[in-house]
Order: sequence, then C-alpha cells, then structure tokens
Amino acid sequence: MSKKVIDLDKSVYETCSEFPEVKEVMARLGFEAITQPGMLQSAGRIMTIRKGAGVRGVPVEDIVNAFQEAGFAVAGLQGAKGDIADPTEAESEPEPSPAKPAADDPAAARQRELEGMVRRLSDGESLESVREDFVRDFSSVSASEIAQAEQSLIQSGMPVREVQQLCDVHSALFHGKTTEEIEDEANCHVLTSTTEDGLPAGHPISALRLENRGLEAFLDQMEPQLVEGADTQTIRNLMIKLRELKQHYSRKEELLMPLLTEYGFPGPNDVMWGVDDEILDERSQLVKALYDPNHLSHISDTELARIKAMVTRIREMVYKEENILYPLALDHFSKEDWYVCYRDLNEFGWAFCDGAPKWLDGEVWVRMQPKPSNPGLNGLEELAEAAGDGKIHLPTGELSVSELSAILKVLPLDLTFIDATDHTRFFMNEGHVFNRPLSCLGREVYSCHPPRLKPMIKDMLQGFREHQMDHFERWIPNPQNPIRVLYQAIYDDEGAYLGTLEIVQEFGKYLDKLR
Repeated sequence: MSKKVIDLDKSVYETCSEFPEVKEVMARLGFEAITQPGMLQSAGRIMTIRKGAGVRGVPVEDIVNAFQEAGFAVAGLQGAKGDIADPTEAESEPEPSPAKPAADDPAAARQRELEGMVRRLSDGESLESVREDFVRDFSSVSASEIAQAEQSLIQSGMPVREVQQLCDVHSALFHGKTTEEIEDEANCHVLTSTTEDGLPAGHPISALRLENRGLEAFLDQMEPQLVEGADTQTIRNLMIKLRELKQHYSRKEELLMPLLTEYGFPGPNDVMWGVDDEILDERSQLVKALYDPNHLSHISDTELARIKAMVTRIREMVYKEENILYPLALDHFSKEDWYVCYRDLNEFGWAFCDGAPKWLDGEVWVRMQPKPSNPGLNGLEELAEAAGDGKIHLPTGELSVSELSAILKVLPLDLTFIDATDHTRFFMNEGHVFNRPLSCLGREVYSCHPPRLKPMIKDMLQGFREHQMDHFERWIPNPQNPIRVLYQAIYDDEGAYLGTLEIVQEFGKYLDKLR
C-alpha cells in the first residue's frame, strides 16, 4: 500500500481536501485557525504549509516529524536526512549579489571580516573566542557597518530568520567593548539624556530615547520582584505594564524602518522587527498563562526563567536601538524626513513616559503643511469643482467633499485602501484600532507589516488580483474586545482589480451592551 504524501508547497486547502485528517495534525502544531469556519476556503487557498510555518514561527522539522508520526511521507523538501531538508526562504526573486569589491579596498576587507565573525558564530563557535578577535581587530564599529554586514549576509543567502536569531549574539559582541571605546566611535550618538545627546528636545530620536529611559527605569523596578515564589498578582501587574512595549516598537517600526528601507537597509529592519515580534509574543503568551484560572498563587520556576530571559532580550533591544538603529537613521535621514516622523509621533501613544517636549522646528513645519479634512481626500475638492456644482456624483447620489468626510468620520470602522500597485492611498482610523501614521500614504503596504507577514500579504493580494478569491477575514480573539479584520477585493464593472479595502472593527462595546 502506497504511503500518503504531504507536499509542503501545495495550498492548505488542496492538502486538507485530499487528506481531511491533516486539519487535526496542524491544529495540534499550533495552527488552531485552520478549524475556524471559512478559513480553508479563504486563506487556505493561498497559504501553503511551508509559508504557514514561517508566519507562525514553527520549525519545518517539527511539522515534518508530526506528519511522519501520523503516517504521512513529506514531499517538497530535498537533500537532508529522511524527508527533511532545508526549506528555501525566498518568497520572490532573490536580489542580485552585490558586485565583488576590489581586493585592495580596506573598507570592503573590514566588511568581509565583520561578516566572517557573524558566520563563525552561526557555525557554532563560542562567543568568547569570536569576541577576542573582534576586540583585537576593531577599535570601533559603526552602525552602518553592522547594518551593511547583516544586509550582505541576507543577500548572500542566509535566511532572515537565522540572522534574526544571531541578533542578540551581535549585541553581546558590541557590549564587550569598553565605555571609552563606545564613546570614541564617530557614528555613535548614544547618551543617556535628551538634554545631552546633541539633538533638540522633542526630536523623534530624543523622544524614542526618552521612552527607553522610562523602560529601563521600569525594568530596574521589575527585576527585584522576579524571585522564586513571587506572588502571581504582582507579576501580572508588571507584565500588563510591559504592554506599552507595543507602542514603542510600533513607533520605530512605522516611522523609522520604512524610511531606512528606502535608503537601502531592508535587511537589518527585518531582523530587528522580527525580534520585536518575538518579545511581544512571549509577553502575550506569559500573560495568558498567568491569567489562566488554574494558575497557582505563586510563579513557577519555569515561568520565572522565561520572564527573566524576556527582560534580558528587552534590554538587548534597547541597546541595539540606541547603537544601531538610531545612529543609522541619524546618518541617513534628511531634515524633511525628521519633520515627517515628528508629525506622526503622537499617533502611537506614549510608552513608559508621559510624552515628549515639543520640537520647535518640527512644530513650525507641521503648521506650514496643508491640512486636508481627511487623509487621502485631498484632490476630491478639485473633482467636485470640475463637476460644476461642487458635488461628487456617485451612482446612488451626490455629496460634497465635506459631507463625505463627515460621514466617514462617524463610521464605527477603520478603513484603509490599498491600490492595484499595492500602495496605501487612503485611510480613516477614527477608532484607532490600528495605528496609521500619515507617512504610510504612498508607500507599499508591505513596509507597514512585520517580515513574517509579508509573504502572506503578497499572496493574498495576488489571489485577489487573479480572482482566486475576493475577500479574506481574520479575527483577533480578545475575549474582552474581539476585533474583526476584513480584506475585501475591489473590482470595476468589467472585473478589473482596483485594489483592496481593509475594514477593521472592534466589538467590545457591543458585547458590553449585550451582557
């Protein structure tokens, strides 16, 4: 009797249609969404098992082992033990490798040596051994060199996920340098006070550093509480406060990282964003466990170890922001870039501080900018004027621009329109379910999402474009405030794809009325 064969590169819908028992195997692996009504018919048609593993962060080896234990053989991988091999990480055409630098270029040689140290760590060499060479050979290292090294590793074929796993090790390398060495670096702008960092108070980087100082002070208060037998409620309260990390991480991810990608540094952004997601996910999983009705009145040793490891990663991320991300942005952003970042600073809410001072230059720039009644609606006034009567004429009626703007404001929805070229063209987020800085307008939608979700978004939009499906729905299952996110394909009368409308709605307030 021939063995049942699972192909990791077939759609989940095809696989489950052929082998219904696959749903149960995947649910046990953590893909519970596969059991939700309509999920196979929508996301399942564009998502493969391999891509799903990347989105959820589940090792492909674990998936292969689970299928083998369930009596399946696994296709789609080649060249490793049994049925397992290294999966290809590329979701699109790989970027061409950079031209090989001249052998006598000192900067290129320095770059290759730094990359070599990272590869040695990846191959399992001890941190202390590599660090000795680092201290011997590098009197200083700039943020740009670190970023270029990571970018080169990614372009040469090292998966982003592997570089991401090395990220904390990189940081340990640079922590090994003395205070004097750090202060001597020409490109290092890190100081501990917004009044001493050489930037005006209220500048976006000063604001981000202000949040980091508040975060560090909070961690200083938190760590003494992380002792054996700690009270569960005390730790719950501390973990809830750490929820503010999301605001801080979103601020840097939405304001700094898309611009750095435009300046040619996408790889380091993906690495750091991926680590942010891992930290936030670990906090969420720990909070869920702590609020389990069956949880004991004290913290277990396992939970304590996980919390301490998470705090260490949070501190490492502060260091990487200050020594890699911020200097890189300061080296490349224009004054106009910083004004745009300043305009959108307040969109995210403040983390671990009460806010930042106003930046005088930024305030002047913001006040000089035109203020449309709604983002994305500027230009409709001209349309209305061209109609001759100041109205926008639609198939079911007519409205002025001010009337349309006022109507959109009272809808209990967040709306975002992505055009046929996958660029964000319009949004309304009066409910602020998700943050939407004005700077996202005109950018590719992928720059606004973490790297683990980019392949899924690309596949979804391509599925809409090719009429494989016309919508995709997902829920954020918060018991107190469930959130529905609907992606709806938009077509003209002839069926040509015009873009995608994202519709986001919270249901917590409605549940309260029904209780």
